[in-house]
Amino acid sequence: MKKVNEWPIYLEMIYLSSDFCMVLNEDLEIEEVITEDQQLRMALEHPFQSFAPNPAFENFIYSIVKNSISTTKQIFTIEKHNSYQCKGKKVEDKIVILGKKCASVIQKRDGILDNLPIPAMLIDIDGKIVKFNSHLQNLHSRLDIPENLLDPLVTSQWSHPVFKEYFHVFQQLLESKQTVTREYRTEEVRLKLQGVVDGNHYVIMMKDESFQRRFEQLLSYQQQMQAVSQIAAGVAHELRNPLSVIKGFVQLSKYSNNLDKYYDTIYSEIDRMNKIIEDFLSISRKKIDKRYIHPAELVESMLVIFRSECILHDVEFIYKLGNCEGYLYVNEQMLKQVLINIMRNSIEAYEGQKRNRTFNLQTFIEDGFYVIQLKDNGPGIAPELFEKINEPFFTTKEKGTGIGIPLARQIIEEHKGKFIIDSTYGKGTLISIQLPLENKPPL
Repeated sequence: MKKVNEWPIYLEMIYLSSDFCMVLNEDLEIEEVITEDQQLRMALEHPFQSFAPNPAFENFIYSIVKNSISTTKQIFTIEKHNSYQCKGKKVEDKIVILGKKCASVIQKRDGILDNLPIPAMLIDIDGKIVKFNSHLQNLHSRLDIPENLLDPLVTSQWSHPVFKEYFHVFQQLLESKQTVTREYRTEEVRLKLQGVVDGNHYVIMMKDESFQRRFEQLLSYQQQMQAVSQIAAGVAHELRNPLSVIKGFVQLSKYSNNLDKYYDTIYSEIDRMNKIIEDFLSISRKKIDKRYIHPAELVESMLVIFRSECILHDVEFIYKLGNCEGYLYVNEQMLKQVLINIMRNSIEAYEGQKRNRTFNLQTFIEDGFYVIQLKDNGPGIAPELFEKINEPFFTTKEKGTGIGIPLARQIIEEHKGKFIIDSTYGKGTLISIQLPLENKPPL
């Protein structure tokens, strides 16, 4: 049997249809390489080293051996540079493989990447970022990341934490060959990363939700300030009692000319006033940090505010606090805002209702969660409205914003908790907030 290169007409057919032809013997050794590209010829003389991904190439060869013809065309990178679409067939005791450069495929990738309206990058099998669009450049500029995109992810020094997330997505793509989703979050930045497999390359795309996060924080702070203004009158009412006591004892000390006799009582009332003011101010502070806190500390700091608001609106406040030895890792101000919003909704629900006006607070532990239950005996939520209460901006109030319930749910879920509403029309509403308990705070 003559070699292929001994038949000029075969050579011309190969040059017209392919960029190379490679012939392996039954021992899978290279017997002949036909190509006009000398660098490619050198690479093809060691195909099991030059073709990538190598495991896929080996499976490709063995499928030809087993089935006489490859079931599908496959794309491989040769010498880490060019991609070729390969097809093979077993002819007698030889394996013949033809390869055609996929320049058009790479160009399509580049065009798609450039036209994507979100940050995106194209990564090769070695973890090198071979292409990225202007949106990714702009994102990196905003994050103050130096331009080191040409460094492979596997050897990068990760000058910015977001590169660690890029690497994790790339690593999972290599292992699973399936779509991968991860998140990168800081106080100011929120990115949703999605990695997809594109032949022998990988694409990582990012949805920048940072501005959405800032908008949510603005809405949250707006509600916080509304809550502060609404409970100010109740706090002022609560302060009148210790002020009256202090005033009375100061007058008595003047008549008796003995301040020492009333000092402890006056000091106790001043301390009580300071606690009321501190609880009030803790709601208005714009903090976004989380800290470990004992559940009782969180809930008990709300009791004065709940009680004063209920007294002001002729609502009976009933509470029962269960014992708890665990800790919560929470943003205290955000949770207080959620509790106040629920309390305000319950009080507003009693408008026009003369009897059975109560607001119940109960806490207990259940399945590793600290549960806060808030219940009213108002009119409840109509069935046709119940499914809509989680929709942003849906409200039945004349001056409502419709962001209370969705925002409260989001805050609790960001704390890895659960926000559950159980409402019976005509009987009232029960809201359960479940927050995961920690055994003890780290030292």
